[in-house]
Amino acid sequence: MYVDDWDLSTFQAYPPFTRTGQIIKSSGLQYALGIFVDNASTIYMVDRNQNNGLVYIQRSGTTIGTIPPSGSSPSSCLTTGIYSAYDIAVDRSGNAYISLFSCYAVIKWPVNATSGVVVAGQLGNWGSTNTQLGLAGAIFLDEDRNALYVSDFNNNRIQRFTIGGNGSAITLAGNGTSGKALNQLNAPGGTWVTRDGQTLYVADYYNNRVMKWTIGASQGSVVAGDVNGTSGNTSQRLYYPNDVSLDPTETYLYVSDYGNHRVQRFRLK
Repeated sequence: MYVDDWDLSTFQAYPPFTRTGQIIKSSGLQYALGIFVDNASTIYMVDRNQNNGLVYIQRSGTTIGTIPPSGSSPSSCLTTGIYSAYDIAVDRSGNAYISLFSCYAVIKWPVNATSGVVVAGQLGNWGSTNTQLGLAGAIFLDEDRNALYVSDFNNNRIQRFTIGGNGSAITLAGNGTSGKALNQLNAPGGTWVTRDGQTLYVADYYNNRVMKWTIGASQGSVVAGDVNGTSGNTSQRLYYPNDVSLDPTETYLYVSDYGNHRVQRFRLK
């Protein structure tokens, strides 16, 4: 299990069956955020603040490159950098998809490129239409279905963009307003989509819960945390859950329980 630790500015790896992590990168980091590991065990690590936004690419304990390759981004929303980078996903060809939190967009950065291209949202333009984002948060790439899922933090919704499409998204979860009803989210964090593409799980950050949402449904159900949004530190409650993932068998749900400084595992079936 790989974990980015915001407060300690480190990236850590936890071997199976142990709660003792190993630091895989800490030196020079300012704001450790997203992490992604591909099938070749190449690790991509996002630092939102270092040099205005930077991704470190590491293999076998050695940094082999960065995005941008110059090691620095412009101090504004331009496609020549990844200013305010937040999360990352990488496809099987090595193309990186990076959400730019304060630039309201997701950018695709091809292998060995010196600039990227916007694939979701409008770079530098906040909004709530189906072509816009309000603070681009966590992302999930479903390469088999050519779909990119984006946690639209300020608009309290999960958007699905078609890669190579016309830039228009479909809202899959949330109704655009913050709240605790089952058809609402409040500052959604990470999302995860099942292998069959039919169900997504969302870290409902300010509601202190994780939602399960069937694609096409008008509302979701609570699968972890308190249904009423009450925070807590017991094994049944969460405090500002920021990210979620499933194990390969889709039996267990892993939750980054930020406010409690822990990762929790819940059995789904």
